[in-house]
Amino acid sequence: MLKPYKKQLIRLFWYWLVLIPGIPFILTSLGLFIYAYWPRDLSLTSQFKINNNIEYITLSAHGVNDSPASWSNELQQLMLLSPAKQLMGVTQQNYSIDWQRYSNNVFICSVAGKKLGIEIGKHLAIQPNLKAIHAIGHSCGAFVALGICEGAKSINPQLTVQTTYLDPVSVYSGVFWHYGIKHFGTCSDFSDGYIDTRDTVPGSNQALPYVYTFDVTHQQTEKDIQYPPHAWPTRFYINAYKANQVPLLYKANIAITEQLNKGQSVLLNSPNVHNN
Repeated sequence: MLKPYKKQLIRLFWYWLVLIPGIPFILTSLGLFIYAYWPRDLSLTSQFKINNNIEYITLSAHGVNDSPASWSNELQQLMLLSPAKQLMGVTQQNYSIDWQRYSNNVFICSVAGKKLGIEIGKHLAIQPNLKAIHAIGHSCGAFVALGICEGAKSINPQLTVQTTYLDPVSVYSGVFWHYGIKHFGTCSDFSDGYIDTRDTVPGSNQALPYVYTFDVTHQQTEKDIQYPPHAWPTRFYINAYKANQVPLLYKANIAITEQLNKGQSVLLNSPNVHNN
């Protein structure tokens, strides 16, 4: 049996070398967690004007410390001026989401992004003539795309929703490292994803179990060498859209299978893995 003074020494050792040094870490983690989930007014970004009588809408959300100017504006302008054949004659709207006020902080972008997406999805779901949504997200913007689907389906489950994930971040609220991997693609009617395996961000470099995931790492050529791994999937998607080589769900019917089969990249999570 330990003598009283030895028990006291062990207790002091525990306090000074284990418990006390851990307090700042615990308090900091708790503070960041509260900061991430603190209620925010997202209406200035979520309640944008929706055109009358739209049947189909495409939205894209940039990632952390980014802006619509890097790729999102270009993609939506391209989709507006050069719609896919299956969408010809469809009343549609193209919208590039500017959510920089929430995305410029890595500690809140996933939580705020998903909440923002949910509000946008609910805003869209009450439009009387809307039939389909295509939500595209890059990096932390993937949570905006996921939220749009969840918000829209919660109001109108009959809406057709496609989500597209471009090098998505999986970490949610800085704690749940595999949240995106487990949830991306679970809400939508169809999901496609584009990753660069050189990226080290969790979720950005692996096949997603509920998403048709394309590894575009080795599709990068000298003319696109200026794009780092985390940004390359956005440029690949724009290039692939121009070449009519991205799958689009709405009005696709059997054509979506054909689009998948002729893709430029490697389909990771399909039993029919193929190269172009």
